[in-house]
Amino acid sequence: MVLSAVLQFLIAATLIELTPGPNMGYLALVSARRGLGAGLLTVVGVTLGLAAHLVAAAVGLSQMAAGQPVFYQVLRWGGVAYLLWLAFDAWRSRAAPTELDQAGEGDWRDVRRGFVTNVLNPKALIFYLTIIPSFVPADTTNGPWVFLSLGALHLAVSVAVHLGLVALGARAYGWIAQAGRARRVQGAFAIGLVAVAAWVAWSTRGG
Repeated sequence: MVLSAVLQFLIAATLIELTPGPNMGYLALVSARRGLGAGLLTVVGVTLGLAAHLVAAAVGLSQMAAGQPVFYQVLRWGGVAYLLWLAFDAWRSRAAPTELDQAGEGDWRDVRRGFVTNVLNPKALIFYLTIIPSFVPADTTNGPWVFLSLGALHLAVSVAVHLGLVALGARAYGWIAQAGRARRVQGAFAIGLVAVAAWVAWSTRGG
C-alpha cells in the first residue's frame, strides 16, 4: 500500500473511534465509577474483543456469519442484553461510599466484561467487514496481510483513543471518591449503561 492510502485509513479510523459509540460510553462510565485501574483493564478487554473480530474477518468467519441475517440480530440483541444485565447488576449492588474507594484497582472481571461487550458489538463487526476491505487494493496479491496490517493500525488507534478517554474518566473518579457520592454514582452508572444499550439497539437497527 502507498503511504497516502495508509494515512487516509488512519484518518478514517481515528474519526470513527472519536465518534460516540458503545465502547466510548462504557469506558467513560467504568473509569469514572471505578477509577484508572478498572478503566485500563477494560481497555485490554475491549482491545481483545476488537482483535477477535479482526481475526474472524481475516479468516472469513465474519463474512460467512454476516450472510445470515439471524446471526446479526442475535449478535445485536445479545450485546444489548449484556449491557442491560450489567446495568441491572450495577443497580442492585450499589456500593457504600467506602467501597467505591476500594474499587479503583479493578480485576479480571473488567477485562472479561470489556471483551464480551465488544465481541457482542455489531458495529465492530460492520467495521471489519466494510471499512477495512474498502482500503485493501483490489489488485494486491497479499490481501489478507494488508487486511491484518490495517486492522493492527486500527487497534493501535483505538487503544490510543480509549486510553485518553479512560484518563479523563479517572479524573472524575477522584472527585467522586473524595465527595463521597458512591451510591448516586453507582445508580447513574446503571442508568448510563441502559442509555448505551438503547443507543446500540437504535443505531444498529438497519444492519
